[in-house]
Amino acid sequence: MRLKNAVAKIELYGWRAIKLCLMLGLIELPQFALSLPKLLLKYVNGPIVYILTWMIFIGGYVAVTFILFTYLQRRHPERKIIWRPKGKEINTIIIGFIVLMSAKMIIGSFMTQQTANDAAIEKLFKISVNTSFVMFFMTAIAAPVVEELVFRGFLMDYFFTDQPIFAILLSGLIFGSIHSSTNFISWLMYVVMGIILAATYNKEKNLAANISLHFLNNLLPSIVFLLSSLHQMLK
Repeated sequence: MRLKNAVAKIELYGWRAIKLCLMLGLIELPQFALSLPKLLLKYVNGPIVYILTWMIFIGGYVAVTFILFTYLQRRHPERKIIWRPKGKEINTIIIGFIVLMSAKMIIGSFMTQQTANDAAIEKLFKISVNTSFVMFFMTAIAAPVVEELVFRGFLMDYFFTDQPIFAILLSGLIFGSIHSSTNFISWLMYVVMGIILAATYNKEKNLAANISLHFLNNLLPSIVFLLSSLHQMLK
C-alpha cells in the first residue's frame, strides 16, 4: 500500500513538473516576435513589419495571460487576480517593495558589473526604436503578469502546498534560475527577489498584489533603459 501511494505521488509530481516546464516554455513564446523585424526586413519593407511584430508580441502575451488566468481561476476561484486595492494590501506592496529594493542594494554592493540578464535586456532595447517600445512593454507590463501567474499562482499552489517554506524556496530558486546569470552573486540576487515575491504571495494569497509589486520593481529600470536607448538612437 505504501509503495502504491509512493508511486502515485511520484507520478502526480512528475506530471506537475511537466506542466511547469510547458508553462515556462509558454511564457517564452511571445519573445519570438523580437526576432521578426530582422527576419522580415529581408523580404518586406515598410511599417507592416513593425505592425506585425507588435500584433504577434502583444497577441502572444494576451493569449498566454488568458490561458494562465483561466487555468488558475478554475483551479482556485477564491484567489484574487483582479482586485480593488485595500489599505492592508497596499501596505504589503509598499513593504514588499522596500524589502526588494533593500535586498537588491545589499546584494548589488558585492557586484562589480551589471547582471547578464540586465545587460541582455539593455542590448535588446538598443536594436531599434520599435524594439525599445516592445521591450518596455515586455519588461514593465507583460513580464510581471505572466511570471507571477506561473511562479506564484501556479507553482506555489501545485508544489509543497502543505509546506509553504519549501514552496517559497522552490519558487525563488526556479525564478532565479530562468534569469540569465554569469556568476553566483547575480544568480543569488534573482533568487532572493523570487523568495521575497513568493513570501509576499504566501502571506496575502493575492496575485494582483504580487503583480503590482513585480511591476514596481521592473518599472524604473525599464524607463531608464527606454530613455537611454532612445537618446542614443535619436540624437
